[in-house]
Amino acid sequence: KDKVMKYIGILRTPRKEYGGMPACPFVGPEIDKGKLMIDKFDPNESTLLDKVKAYDESDYDSALFVQVSEPLSKFDTVGYQDFINKTMKENGYEHLKCICFNPNDTKEVAGFNPRKDAPYFLINIASKKVLAKAHKSLLGTKYFQNFEKEYLKFLNID
Repeated sequence: KDKVMKYIGILRTPRKEYGGMPACPFVGPEIDKGKLMIDKFDPNESTLLDKVKAYDESDYDSALFVQVSEPLSKFDTVGYQDFINKTMKENGYEHLKCICFNPNDTKEVAGFNPRKDAPYFLINIASKKVLAKAHKSLLGTKYFQNFEKEYLKFLNID
């Protein structure tokens, strides 16, 4: 957990690459309010759906699951994330969305890649409504000013 908290420190620190905002401007307040569930996900001990259910029935605003396994290649992150989202939808969790953080990912913003500092493969689960509201709140800021066009397209930002 200490390694995850150190990584969250990186994500919540303001950066010039993100227009003076943190790479993840929402994780700091969640941590400060005790609203981020952090838990281990070991496929040999439970299923991810068990973890999603525990989060969904909790008072946490989002969850960060530390996957205990060999990290996926950078080429497999999006497919795995899509698989998790599809599995959640098929099992009654269509109101939730998954975002994966792979230390092997190589996407950068102005030369900075916050995912490379992730100590483990991380699975973030949150409400689609909350994520949409957070995304919308960033659109009127300088947050995306240094993103390459390809990355903006990937994020569905005009």
